[in-house]
Amino acid sequence: MKSFCRILTLSVALGLISGTVCAGPDRGATPPRALVLLGEWFGDAWFPLEKELARRGWAVQKVGVEAEYRGCYNKDRSIVLRSDVLIKDIHDLSPYDCLIIPSGPQFRKFKENPDVLKFIRDVHAAGLTVASFCVGNFLVEAAGLASFPNGQASFPAEVTRLGDRLIVGPRGGGPPPGDGFKSAPVKEILDAVARELGPRDRAAASYLGEPPPGLTPRLFAPEDK
Repeated sequence: MKSFCRILTLSVALGLISGTVCAGPDRGATPPRALVLLGEWFGDAWFPLEKELARRGWAVQKVGVEAEYRGCYNKDRSIVLRSDVLIKDIHDLSPYDCLIIPSGPQFRKFKENPDVLKFIRDVHAAGLTVASFCVGNFLVEAAGLASFPNGQASFPAEVTRLGDRLIVGPRGGGPPPGDGFKSAPVKEILDAVARELGPRDRAAASYLGEPPPGLTPRLFAPEDK
């Protein structure tokens, strides 16, 4: 009987017996849960950003201070976006992993709004990663998380990790003579956020209170001495 127990224990530890013990089909990495700060005169970089977030399977919510808003002048101003959640309605940041602040003239109104700047500070203080690029970096600066003493010219030439959970990127093109959203560092920003968040394995808690099986067998019913 004791020999049978050892065989059963070894099989479970090596993941050879399925059923309620081993993780099911959803075993794997959980996608990051991102907030994207958007408002009136949001930048055209939102459109490739939205596509890239969807391609990666990230969970996304548009956050702002207004329910509806229109984009900047590089695209048709008739395009209307709607916030998924308003800043004033977020009382718990634990469901989220990061805040992305894209480019766009929206920064002019946002940097004069104390509620927006406090929100950015609160997000970072709560342990979320904050990532911005182009003039979105001005909001990170206005919130007191970073300093760019020489203005936009001092922004990094590539996506840069300034510190723990703080990422900034280069220009996103801008209006003429810039190329609009075409050079926005969307993929690079999301790659940097993913690295900052690290592995996101949700399978570890699915083994009846025990650690997930590894290659080292554990003896649950040792032989009496």
